[in-house]
Amino acid sequence: MHPEREDFADTLLALGEEAPTILPGWNAAALLEHLLVREGAPHLRLAPRLPGPVGRRAERSLDRLRALSWPDRVARFRQGPGALSPVGRLDALSGQGEMLIHHEDLRRAQPGWEPRRLSPDVAADAWRAVGLLAPLVMRVRADVLLVSPLGGHRVRSRGAHGSVRVHGEVMELLLWVSGRERVARVRVHGDDAALRAVAEGRRGM
Repeated sequence: MHPEREDFADTLLALGEEAPTILPGWNAAALLEHLLVREGAPHLRLAPRLPGPVGRRAERSLDRLRALSWPDRVARFRQGPGALSPVGRLDALSGQGEMLIHHEDLRRAQPGWEPRRLSPDVAADAWRAVGLLAPLVMRVRADVLLVSPLGGHRVRSRGAHGSVRVHGEVMELLLWVSGRERVARVRVHGDDAALRAVAEGRRGM
């Protein structure tokens, strides 16, 4: 089991299902449901909206999931996806980026939160996630250099209006590229045109 999953499960269990997250309209229960569906039954993302028997069966499946006690739902998440799960293999390759981000979505909505000190292995995973996600989720008209204690990742943009440098710890940079600048503790430097391009651009899925 990845250590981040164990820590995330502990946080979910400690805070409870009504705990807020930084995601509008989502509490801890909604966040956990998203993760469980993503890992174990991705067809349930869209199927409940379908008409007829397919939609009704999907809705019943979600109702059964929601009827589980909070400790049971957390325990299911703690187990992780099966060995043959494509989502599990994708997360292993991507450095567990989605799990790392969503753990912070929960943590950073709580009063008095502070950045965590990551283990070297988890920090390396987070940095790998930054490198893989940044070119996919950043749509800005500026060249961006992401600088962490583990090195740098450069993301080039066609038709760039200059360049910016974004400095921070690896988790902060992962949150920043995913569009969570409100809670990401980074320092952004660049010329005025590039800074405007970043402010007007989009980050995140």
